[in-house]
Amino acid sequence: MTNAIGSDFAGHINVRLLTLAGQVSAVKIDSTRPRGVAKVFAGRTPEETVGLLGRVFSLCAMAQTVAGLEALEDACGVNVAAPHRAARDILREAEMLTQTLLRVCMDWPRVLDMPPAVEVARAALSAQAGLEADLFDGQNWKVIGGVAMSPDEDALRTRLCDLQDVVAKTFDPGGLAETLVAALDRRGLNGFGALGEGVAPESGALSRHWNDADVAAARIAFGAGLRARLLARFADMRSLPVSLLNAVGELHPCSGREFNPNANGAGTATVETARGALTHTVSVKDGKISTYVIDAPTDLNFLNDGVVATGLLGAAAVDPDALNAAAELHVLAVDPCVRCTLEVRNA
Repeated sequence: MTNAIGSDFAGHINVRLLTLAGQVSAVKIDSTRPRGVAKVFAGRTPEETVGLLGRVFSLCAMAQTVAGLEALEDACGVNVAAPHRAARDILREAEMLTQTLLRVCMDWPRVLDMPPAVEVARAALSAQAGLEADLFDGQNWKVIGGVAMSPDEDALRTRLCDLQDVVAKTFDPGGLAETLVAALDRRGLNGFGALGEGVAPESGALSRHWNDADVAAARIAFGAGLRARLLARFADMRSLPVSLLNAVGELHPCSGREFNPNANGAGTATVETARGALTHTVSVKDGKISTYVIDAPTDLNFLNDGVVATGLLGAAAVDPDALNAAAELHVLAVDPCVRCTLEVRNA
């Protein structure tokens, strides 16, 4: 049986669960995600590259663009103004929140046979779509050093406060958050996919909120499995709207910074995404990119000995449908961005 997870992002991952004697005996992961695709930037100028980042990488496109900009600015010795960094953080964190809400409000309910929270997902998509206009008034902001900006702070606050209110309703008594946790409990899935003893959490929501009180309590009671990971996603849903509004307070009109078009140097930047830490590393020689490397959390999560595979190995397989649902939730909990197909087969 197969089951598609997520949207049509760049690349595709296939996870095959081989079952024997009532449990998952092996996990095989195949990926069509392109390796070394960042090499296409070699020989290009930094200006050309930042315009391509969001088109080449559709997965976490905003975060890819911000990480690329900041790595190239580091390499070229450009220190952008604080409002530009705040504006980029707003765009990137809004993308994080949207990806999280799409999975928690749409995919988790689907797998658990619950009605989706469509209005929350729509609110996130609508808010994210309007942010660039509020921040840059139609200008191309994907520029080394930034562009002259005069953000509409009132519009931003209104948009983000409205979104925060919508998200907060998911935590009302009897709301989405409570019913999702109850559904996991009914199905006995609280500890499904738990990390092994002493194993560090994957980059992403679980590591960001590892020591939060409710996440820690879930880890102690059930291990670092589905319940702990879902509560960590809830923590993102609470904290990201606050962070977005705080970033608005750092905005004010400012101009961009110039840079040497014949710059030489090396730079790196790491930014958070819904799926974890994303790092861009670049070298520039005489104003042209000589090397460009991207380290994405998905590539680590879906190694054959990575957190997705190890969390599925040994799972009960008496009921293939139940296994498929639990495995899908595990993938969604670890990585809410990637497109993945699951297969359950007898070994």
